[in-house]
Amino acid sequence: MRRNYWVVVASALVIGVVTGCSDSLVAPAAAPSAAPVSMMLAPSGAPSLSLSGGEVANGSTTFTVGPWGGMFFVGNHAVYFPARSICDPERSTYGEGTWDSACKPLTRSITITAQVSTVGGVRAVDFTPALRFVPSTSPARWVWIYMHTPEARSASDLSRFTILFASTLGAQPENDAALDASLRTYVDTRSGVSFRRIKHFSGYIVASGYTCDPTRQDCGSAPPSP
Repeated sequence: MRRNYWVVVASALVIGVVTGCSDSLVAPAAAPSAAPVSMMLAPSGAPSLSLSGGEVANGSTTFTVGPWGGMFFVGNHAVYFPARSICDPERSTYGEGTWDSACKPLTRSITITAQVSTVGGVRAVDFTPALRFVPSTSPARWVWIYMHTPEARSASDLSRFTILFASTLGAQPENDAALDASLRTYVDTRSGVSFRRIKHFSGYIVASGYTCDPTRQDCGSAPPSP
């Protein structure tokens, strides 16, 4: 069954481009705590970013990612792909338990469609087709999502800004960082941005606006459906 990639955010964002050369594999690591932490603790390979606003809140867009990767804007959202970071969907497995499995990097361009929607003040984007990303020990080789969370500015409690995983649209969100420290959320309290590594396109939800204990694997209620 196709899985979607969902992000719930408040506004727009821009991410910068970085490069890296390591493509060695990494197994999931147990996180001592799944709660988000300051961006000051983010790995040095995380892309830099700046912010902008006023992007489209509803609609559909299509973009093409080549083997060289890059930074792509989707309404109020953006995703950064390092070069050769997408697994070839015709030659690799996909599904729970495969996120850290070796795969053949995609050597051709792939077209991705994203549907952006705003429901009840909650913004989301749905990416197709389902993809997973080449495992690596180097943060510079990871695919990253950055989300504008302006309520995080000057915040002392960062737990509301956890970026959660949902297996399908409308499913109960989970804190996948509870089982894999590399998926932890980092929060920039000066510019109001939450960001983290992603290993695949499925569902992701910002915890802000949901009631949850971010140290648990399950957290909050399902997001509204468009």
